[in-house]
Formats: sequence, C-alpha cells, structure tokens
Amino acid sequence: MTQKGNILLDIKGMTIGHRDRTLYSGVDIEIRESECIMLCGANGSGKTTLLKALAGMKGEGAEMKGKEIIMIPTRIPKVEGFTLREFIRISCFSQSDFAGRLSPEQESRIDQALETLGLQHLAQQDISTLSDGEFQKGSIAAALVRKAAIILLDEPTAFLDAENRINVLKTLKHLCSTPEKPAVIFSTHDLHDGLAVCDKVVALGSDGIVRTSKTDLKETVKTIFKDKQNDNQI
Repeated sequence: MTQKGNILLDIKGMTIGHRDRTLYSGVDIEIRESECIMLCGANGSGKTTLLKALAGMKGEGAEMKGKEIIMIPTRIPKVEGFTLREFIRISCFSQSDFAGRLSPEQESRIDQALETLGLQHLAQQDISTLSDGEFQKGSIAAALVRKAAIILLDEPTAFLDAENRINVLKTLKHLCSTPEKPAVIFSTHDLHDGLAVCDKVVALGSDGIVRTSKTDLKETVKTIFKDKQNDNQI
C-alpha cells in the first residue's frame, strides 16, 4: 500500500493513563500528512485520554514547523451574540496583535477555511442559530485557520442526526485532501460510518492492547469487543 505524506508524529512506547492508573503501555502510533484516522474503543476505554495525550505532543518533522496540534472537544457551547466568522476569529486570538487584530493573511485564511468547508453563506450568522452539524464544521474551520497539522476530534458526531453525522465525517475525509494536508484523528462509536471514511484505525482493544492498521481495518475494530462475534455491529 502506498504511504501517505511525510510523518508528522512517530510515537514509540507511549504510556497512556491517569495519575494513579495506567490504561495502556508500549503504544506505537505513526501519524502522516493527509491521514484520516478513526480511534475506537468501548466506553471508558481511554479514547479521550489518548487524544489529550496526543494534543500535548510536538511534531518532530519539518512539516510541523509553525503549525499546531489542535483538539476539538465533544461539545462547544454555541454562545449567542457571535457570528460564525467572529467565533473563528476569536479562536485565533493567540495569533492576533496587541489590539486583537489579525493579519491580512489570517483574515484570508478564514475566508479560505469557510470556503473549504462550504460555510461562506453562514459567515455572518449567529452561531446560536446554527445546526449542530454546521457548528461542528465551523469548529473544524477554526482549526484549519490556525494551520493545524494534526486535528483531533473527540466524538465529533455524538450529538448529530444521521444526515449530519455522515456529512461531518465526509468533511473530515475531504479536509485531509486539501492543500494544507492535515492529519485528522477522530474518536467515534459510529463504527460503520467511520470505517467508510478512514485510512487507518487505532483500536483500544478489550485485551488492553492498542492496535493500528491500514489494511485489516474491520478486523482491527473487532478487537475492541469482548465478544468477537460482532459482524452485525460493524
């Protein structure tokens, strides 16, 4: 199988857990440009913990210079009084000047991100009036504007209906093919829909082993279940 782009992160032997409890050890994960990676596991298996660990990593390759690893949480409040464009601008505050102004390049990147995600027509709409699917895509646009090399999403389809769930997952897949070539890692319980868009699976196995695969995706997903007779689930 042809490899994707340059390696952004090459993790070897990582330990994942909480202060008083180790969940997994000896974890190896390679993340390349343009990869769409599905993270799966049972409830409480440590998906969010793994994403937070990845969010604290720094890239080792030249492709990460000037870029970020950004994590988008499960639920961001849709606070009334901010347009979608203003919401995206606020997310870039750390890159603004002393007066809170963004550079012309940053403003242009906002326009490009809105266009990439098909949100231009919603740019001046109050975020409190957006659907959950539209707002989720707006949150992804904010990560794109900040030149995220790796975008982490914790259950991005958790509160969406079937149509918006599929739409958001297709958006993640499309994002990986844009000129910025970000890698996207999303956790999900929507295994069937996730398998339809991902290039790689990271599975938190019921046996305490973290497995990654680019080829035997469905078989790797099955390792998250204690009962392996689960073809009807995926």
